[in-house]
Amino acid sequence: MSFEIDAQQICEQLEGTDRRQKTKVLEELRNLCRNAPENMSTEKMAESFDQLYLHLLKSYDDRFESVRDHAVQAVNAFLERLPPMDFHLLNVVSTLAERMGKAETVEPSEEIRLLYIGQLNLMVRQYAKMGNVGVFRECYPQVVKILIKSIKDDYPLVQREGCSTLVNLSRVADTQELRPFTESLQAALYGMLNHKHAQARISAIEAIGRLSLHMDASGEAMKRLFNEVSPLLMDTMPLVRREVGQMGILMLMELLDRYSFFERILPLVLCCLKDESPEVLSHIYPQWLKCGKLYFEENEAELCQQEISDLPVENYPKDVKRPTIGCRGLVQRSLRLLKLITRETSDWKDNVRLHALKLLYQFVLHAEAAMTAKFFEIYGDLAHACIDPVAEVNAEAAKVADLMGRLLSYDAWIDHGFDGLERNARESYMRCFYHMFTSSLGGSYDQMMKLAKLLRSTDYSHTLKPGFQLYILKLLDTILDKSLKINAGQEELQDLYEAVYVSAVKVMALSYSLSGNLINEGKMLIDKIVKFEQISEAKLHERWFPLALKDVENLDAALEDNAEPVLLLDGLINICLIRATYIVDLMEKVKLVFEHCCDSAQVKVFSSLSVATLYWSKTMDIERERSTQMLSEFISQIVEPYLTWKAGSNAEAMRSLAMATLCALAQGAESEAMEVLPSLAKHMPSLLEDRNVTTRHYAIKAVIYFREMSVEDLKPLGYATMQRMDDPSAGIRILAALAVGKLKPKFSDSEKEAEHEKEVWDAFVKRAMDLLLLYHESPEKDIKAAVEVTLKVLAKSHPEAWEERYQRALAMVHKKEQLDELYKKLTIKDGPESEANTS
Repeated sequence: MSFEIDAQQICEQLEGTDRRQKTKVLEELRNLCRNAPENMSTEKMAESFDQLYLHLLKSYDDRFESVRDHAVQAVNAFLERLPPMDFHLLNVVSTLAERMGKAETVEPSEEIRLLYIGQLNLMVRQYAKMGNVGVFRECYPQVVKILIKSIKDDYPLVQREGCSTLVNLSRVADTQELRPFTESLQAALYGMLNHKHAQARISAIEAIGRLSLHMDASGEAMKRLFNEVSPLLMDTMPLVRREVGQMGILMLMELLDRYSFFERILPLVLCCLKDESPEVLSHIYPQWLKCGKLYFEENEAELCQQEISDLPVENYPKDVKRPTIGCRGLVQRSLRLLKLITRETSDWKDNVRLHALKLLYQFVLHAEAAMTAKFFEIYGDLAHACIDPVAEVNAEAAKVADLMGRLLSYDAWIDHGFDGLERNARESYMRCFYHMFTSSLGGSYDQMMKLAKLLRSTDYSHTLKPGFQLYILKLLDTILDKSLKINAGQEELQDLYEAVYVSAVKVMALSYSLSGNLINEGKMLIDKIVKFEQISEAKLHERWFPLALKDVENLDAALEDNAEPVLLLDGLINICLIRATYIVDLMEKVKLVFEHCCDSAQVKVFSSLSVATLYWSKTMDIERERSTQMLSEFISQIVEPYLTWKAGSNAEAMRSLAMATLCALAQGAESEAMEVLPSLAKHMPSLLEDRNVTTRHYAIKAVIYFREMSVEDLKPLGYATMQRMDDPSAGIRILAALAVGKLKPKFSDSEKEAEHEKEVWDAFVKRAMDLLLLYHESPEKDIKAAVEVTLKVLAKSHPEAWEERYQRALAMVHKKEQLDELYKKLTIKDGPESEANTS
């Protein structure tokens, strides 16, 4: 197709008022240009454009949108085929500036504005391709106005096209020529960084990155650039975060003054290396390696020497690829940024804190031992992050601390780590230190002994915070594990295990009194020590528990039940129970509580003692005679003072617990109790009639353990027990009915005295039978069953009395059939056998 046009006719038609005619002419002109032969000389086309351009550009201001549309496309068709000329460029740019470069919006159509900025983009690409971009220098002010207007446009497609145009211009522009306009362009681009469309934000970041290569590095503009772009590292869209990383890569590779800005550029890239999205990491990581390679080539002499001795540590984290020497070198020269990063770990926004910690992880991974000198600066901030209320944030802080323990020089940081623990007895420092110390390879005997003693101190092992308690136990576990790898003698290790044991038992005790959540963790620690010391757990408690008990102090005050000394003592009693090696010391502590502490504290400790005494025979582990002596002392000092009646609600509660303890001792030390309990029989009648139902309940349960007593001593106890069959509590009535049949006196060796005692006891048995027969008519099934059990025992041991009481009851009973049935069931017909049983 030949390129033949009548320029004069086209101009006349474009000056007309007929919209259809103008659009038709413009469309034909565009098609003619586009379909012109490739090998056609551009001179003829240029000649035609020279004749038409005024009318074409004038059509940009036509009142009809379709005419403006076709005019722009026709000019585009010419520009695509014409060689770059200052004359053409200036004319088109001037027209575009009139339509798009003013403060007010002249062009109302969004689609046409998109065509305008697209035309400018076309010229930039065409002139760059032909190597003649320098022609733009004369019209930069107008071009910049057009670009700023497009970037601030309400239409997202116009904004993105404006960014694309700026990117293309920045790729080929001369820095000295473009630099005067960079700040105004950047300011416009910053407004797009919060655009609701992710693609618009991506376009803006790309444009900012390209434009940054032409900026003046000495001013505040670069500082503002990083402040504006950095928040997008936390953008919800992965592609936006990736573009920020790409911008960082571009600056690391091409920014002329990049060495001065490594500290600000690196976060843009390093954050992407820890991004949760694979598409971000897979795109940025290979380019990061290129940055490292470039830095290595530029500093080869220095880094080659470092690489020879720079071997990875033995405990390098698994599944983590070590950065190249160039990448590490890039970060190691930029450690001044650490303080700024760690400051953001305490930001009020959750995502900012998480982002800062992920960045810090990358800094540690790349800086390795070179970062040791900065540990004291970031210790406090990292420790605080370890107890962040957001689980994801404190988990990331724990990863950072773990990595620091592996990569930092142990001998250089450990003393400062100890200093932080000593100065700040808080969970935050404890967690941070735990993760570092556990992951490190270091740890001498002296250091572990120092740590164990520190954890044993009241500032640590007496804490009431569950989280703090957990990490104390975890750190103690680490000490035990590391103790297997140190060079220490048996006595030294025993001292170490002693400190660990005391700390662990105290933490377990407090945890037990508060919630009991950490008992299993503490039990595993004790099991390890048992294994290392090759003794039983009981022997371990007997050996070292007194040391823990010694640390229970300040009981001589009006403490409530939730006070730390009371909770500690209560927990120790529950965990380790009562043993011969420390029962005397334990009693002294308990007596202090009973003498000085508040009612609630007294009740709490006494309650735990009553439970512990159930295991007396299992835990005392001493000969019978000594055990009986200790039981007697325990009862006389701890229990008996509270068996006598005193007025007041606390006295009532203590009386009830004393009775519960006595009942527990009777079961837990049954053989020893047979010798000790008779001396307490004098208290039992009043206890069996106590106003408190709990006291009566424990008293009636304890009655059956009063054995080997004379008739004179047992008789008051027996009648008091019998009276409980009339108790308001059904449970006590049943227990009383059963207890009556189990009371057995020890008759005198003297035949005359024995005969008198049997008469006295027979009178008691007859009275008991009368009462039991009366209760047998009760509608309560349980009481009837208990009565039958006891009557069977008494009928067997006292057949004559049974026959007599049956006959007596037969005359008075209402339900004779029921009594006859009971009589047949219980009566023993074999007389001689009865007599033998009676004797």
